[in-house]
Amino acid sequence: MRFDLQINPGTAIWPIARDAALAAEAAGFKTFWTVDHLAGDVMKAPDMPECFTLLGALASATKTIELGPLVVNVGNRHPAMLANSAATMQQICGGRFVLGLGAGASPNSPFAAEQRAIGVIPPAKMSERHAVLINALDVMNEMWAPNRRVELEKFPLPNPRPEVIVGVNSVALARIAGARTNGVNIRASHERAGEILAAAQDAHKSSGINKPFTVSVWEHYDEALVSGDDTRLDVWRSWGVDRAILLMFKSVDFAAIDRAAKYLN
Repeated sequence: MRFDLQINPGTAIWPIARDAALAAEAAGFKTFWTVDHLAGDVMKAPDMPECFTLLGALASATKTIELGPLVVNVGNRHPAMLANSAATMQQICGGRFVLGLGAGASPNSPFAAEQRAIGVIPPAKMSERHAVLINALDVMNEMWAPNRRVELEKFPLPNPRPEVIVGVNSVALARIAGARTNGVNIRASHERAGEILAAAQDAHKSSGINKPFTVSVWEHYDEALVSGDDTRLDVWRSWGVDRAILLMFKSVDFAAIDRAAKYLN
């Protein structure tokens, strides 16, 4: 199982985020993830840097570690702007970008408050939010197609095309992830995690599309997971998990990152 590191950039402001990415790269973490939020309060932080701006700066500071947002809320950006941002990131980081996508929160969720603050109301129905995600995937396919229409020929192309991982919390969204993208991610403690991940894997197998597919969970950082001494790892493996994304939410523990090197390298 591979291990990735995620930070809360609202509490790990620049240059702490930069130093954390460099430490994660040196320790042997495979991917360094940030988040996509507009306001800090939803992540218990004073404010929140814009995710693609931060990722571009991290790409300039690092050399080998993959970089990505976990996850981009497709309701925060026009899908064409999202496609351009992802393509630009892939150019800047030399092919190390991984695009995490999410369908966004329901209007009643605390996470929707930041969108309401700027006059954006998320679709009420889950199926409608899923449709927004599907549309974003369709737009990226169109804008990144090798035979794209002439009006799109001067738009940036990612090289290579970044892998897309969808953050899910339902069987319906997991099936979309399995059929359309390169991976699925869920909170490890979700009460239906095994069932939902199985739905994604079944959809991937049934899609008939030859594409890489990763099954991942996220959990708060625990050194026992990195060292392999935690029984949760066995459960995750039974679900088909091949990637664990560990979140340092309150602050970055640089000493713990450094200690992880003996298990990851």
